[in-house]
Amino acid sequence: MNKIIYFNKIVIITMIVALLEGCGEKTQQVETSPSNQNTASEDKFSSNTDKKEEIKAVETTKQDFKEINIDANLKKKLDTFFSNFSEAHLKSFEKDKLDDSSLIVFGIRHIMLNNFKLIQLKGDTGYVKAEDVDAKALFYFGKKVNQHKNTGEYIFENGLYKIRMASGDEYTFSQINKLYDLGNNKYKAEVSVYIASSGYTGDSHGTIEEWKASGGEIPKLSNKVTATIEKISQDGNERFILTEYNIN
Repeated sequence: MNKIIYFNKIVIITMIVALLEGCGEKTQQVETSPSNQNTASEDKFSSNTDKKEEIKAVETTKQDFKEINIDANLKKKLDTFFSNFSEAHLKSFEKDKLDDSSLIVFGIRHIMLNNFKLIQLKGDTGYVKAEDVDAKALFYFGKKVNQHKNTGEYIFENGLYKIRMASGDEYTFSQINKLYDLGNNKYKAEVSVYIASSGYTGDSHGTIEEWKASGGEIPKLSNKVTATIEKISQDGNERFILTEYNIN
């Protein structure tokens, strides 16, 4: 009888131990499961964070292109500034890639159109000093010609450019459309280029509506330009220089 009771006790104790071990395994599984969920959640959060940073970068870029309100005085100033390039038929160039030939051609054409007194005349031939070409290049682009040379129709000899005098070219001018602040005194400009006859006497700063109302010649849109300019200070005076020019 005692042996039977003792055996039953052993069986009961064995069952209790087995139950306790089973509960321990379930408890351990329940405790480790949330750890796996946290890891997956961190991966998702990390991915979302990356996306937010990308969106933020785009927003920063947009802020860099803040549009500037152009009043009448600034419009006239920029119209005139960009007309210097369109009337000289400046070709497109990228930042830091404006070559000597382009600087030389611009300088000579600008002098022919705006500083005729700098030309030394001998019959139907004119001569322009290299130093005067340098002065124009420096003023409008912030850089001089590295090496003076023959370029296109202009022959370089003894420090002078030889040019053929001509007249009757069509009148070309520009108007600023939009201006964006890029920071650090740099600006992006959207410009329209117009052409009219050589004898045009209308307002080059006017609108199409004003040209139509005047009853005179209506200039035609030639092309659009996007450009980058920089405001610099020299001898207490501020001015713009052209750093990039793209004819669309």
